[in-house]
Amino acid sequence: MNNDKKQKLIDLGAERLAHALLEIAVLNDAADDLVERLIATPKENIQRFKKKLAGLKRSKRFIDWRGASGFARDLTMLLQDLKSGVSDPLTGVEMVAAFYETDEDIFERCDDSGGDVGDVFRHDAKEVFVAYALRCADKPKVADIILDLNRKNGYGVRDALIDCAGDCLPDPVIRTMIARLQGLADKDKDEYGRRRHLMLIESLARQIKDAKLFEKTRIASWGKLSTAAFIDIARVYLESGDVEAAHLWLNKIPED
Repeated sequence: MNNDKKQKLIDLGAERLAHALLEIAVLNDAADDLVERLIATPKENIQRFKKKLAGLKRSKRFIDWRGASGFARDLTMLLQDLKSGVSDPLTGVEMVAAFYETDEDIFERCDDSGGDVGDVFRHDAKEVFVAYALRCADKPKVADIILDLNRKNGYGVRDALIDCAGDCLPDPVIRTMIARLQGLADKDKDEYGRRRHLMLIESLARQIKDAKLFEKTRIASWGKLSTAAFIDIARVYLESGDVEAAHLWLNKIPED
């Protein structure tokens, strides 16, 4: 059905479609933004992205739950400007990182009880980041950017980039990230901060299928293990291909 509509629109010709788009753009801000993106040069789209990003940081307007879904669509359109304007992979990675750095400004003035805005960070922005990171030759630089972003994560959206490190970084780079996080955990005198670093190590260990490291880190983080922890460790061993170890950990679950 969609292919049929597409062909009919193509058959209308460029001039009629241009008129239709302009008519819609007058009535709808999102459509107007789309038209502006389509006719802009890559350089202009980068400027649009930077201007909108700066506006997000300056704005004091509160967005209630009724406006959150529309605001989430605006953020998605902002990421589209980035994709349309930036071809250099490292620049793309850095600019998506700049998008993540607006999280505090955004969530402090937004009622995101429905989760729409958070999903833009956890899914849409993450996908754009991974697409650029895959093409970026400087993988250690990408790793540094991910770790630097995760020094702060007050709204719980930045660790989405830790959780996708395995999609865009090779194992040796991830092991370097783990070593850095372990060093931070060892030095952190705050128990919450220490456990947060260890939690990030767990995610990376799971992605590179290092079940022994996952086990060691979970024990270091919590000491006495809960039933959920036994199951988590067993699951990672199973994902790593060690069925016997997975069974052993499941058998350790206390019967009471």
